[in-house]
Amino acid sequence: MSGPHQYIALVSSLPNLGKLFSRKGVPISGFRLKQRLSMLEPAHASLLREMVEVTAWAGVAGFDRDIDVIRRANKVLADLQAYPDLQHLLGARMETRTLIAALRRRRDGQENAADIENWGMGRWCAQIKANWSDPAFGLGHFMPWVGEAHRLMQAGDHIAMERLVLTQVFDQLGHYGNLHEFDFEAVAIYVLRWVIVERWSRYDEADARARLATLVAAALAGQTEDGKTNGGRQAGRQDLFSDFTSALEGAPS
Repeated sequence: MSGPHQYIALVSSLPNLGKLFSRKGVPISGFRLKQRLSMLEPAHASLLREMVEVTAWAGVAGFDRDIDVIRRANKVLADLQAYPDLQHLLGARMETRTLIAALRRRRDGQENAADIENWGMGRWCAQIKANWSDPAFGLGHFMPWVGEAHRLMQAGDHIAMERLVLTQVFDQLGHYGNLHEFDFEAVAIYVLRWVIVERWSRYDEADARARLATLVAAALAGQTEDGKTNGGRQAGRQDLFSDFTSALEGAPS
């Protein structure tokens, strides 16, 4: 099977993910999802892997410096030139990441945006730099979630903060997902949404705070969750998502 029928069959085989936070598990395991994704054209599988690498938490943790993530994201954006909606989506994801990074840096005592070009990306860098002392960086009038994220971060409410950010990203994906049905873009957006649903499914109220702290520490140290050091980009990228989440490593259906 090839051509458009191939992607119609692939998309039709993927179960609805439902609303974020509406279920404890995922409707399709990582193992089954990887089986479905074997229907992707090789070039599309490579592009999808690149997108996950610069958007999933564990993928970003595989880079030693923020500037390395930015350079990689720019490379992926160039590779996605034939898919403008995915370009816009990736750009929006990187802008969200920049806003969260700015909130964390300010919370940790950084007095100004400093060399934001080395750790930030997208339309809001100049705005963040010019409005560093404003809770929402001067963006609260049309991005109210930024001000709420500031409040939650200052309060140390990690669980609510995680929910807020994941909701924003999930909604971004949903917006672009509505524009595609049976094409590569639809598959890519589904997978990026699946990563978010799967990530939240592994949280629970008892250990979410400790797990988040561990992930942050691992990311800062350039380590994976099991404590192994990443020397920049990992070598095991030949298997789709192999270095991003344990749930995609032979998980039962």
